[in-house]
Amino acid sequence: MISAIVISFYDHDYIKECIASISFVDEIIIVGKIDEVVLSEIQQKYPAKFIESRSVDFDFLLKQASSEASHDWIVGLEANHCVSKQLSEEISAAAVKTGFRGKYKVKTRFNFMGKLMKFSGYRTSYTSFLFHKDSIGTKATTKKLKNRIEELYLDFDRYNERLTKKAKLKAQYLYGYKKRPNFLHFSWNPIWTLKKIFFFQLGLLDGKEGFIFAYLNAFKEFKTYLFLWLMYRNIE
Repeated sequence: MISAIVISFYDHDYIKECIASISFVDEIIIVGKIDEVVLSEIQQKYPAKFIESRSVDFDFLLKQASSEASHDWIVGLEANHCVSKQLSEEISAAAVKTGFRGKYKVKTRFNFMGKLMKFSGYRTSYTSFLFHKDSIGTKATTKKLKNRIEELYLDFDRYNERLTKKAKLKAQYLYGYKKRPNFLHFSWNPIWTLKKIFFFQLGLLDGKEGFIFAYLNAFKEFKTYLFLWLMYRNIE
């Protein structure tokens, strides 16, 4: 028996496809923020419940929702991801194995602007994805799943819009903790993000798409602290 925790902050363009791809699970918990109409449509088809949260930290949200999960094995993913039939079969097989109470990690497959991103952090990066309930919040033993999770890409505008929403949500979260932006936040954070993705994670080998991907994520960092700066000045 498997529960799924879906992290979503108004990801209405993505979440229905995400939920449809995890229909093999026995329980779905959506965490974050979602329009009531969209939630109602989902609940008419799937065994889904909702937990509202203002935090944007994936690990915190996973731990928060796991206490509400009814089953020992939990799939944790963001609403812009979906699970293939091959991965769902691998998850189901892993969940029935006895004796292992740790975590399973997966790689991500992402087609960005029509190009399969082979580098830009996707070549070697694994994300924790399937958890035994006892392993959440601990340094448990990890294993790797063979199949990849799919990151959804609809079009350039909606991808960039989602990054902007995430920047604004993070700014609101930081504002709640009285974090004040400074010059380094506006300069070093975006530059470091660009260098990390494009050079250290070999985004340059993904060509122009690798640079655009790195630039958009760097600009997301800049927008986070711009939104935060505007909040302290009561400017919309």
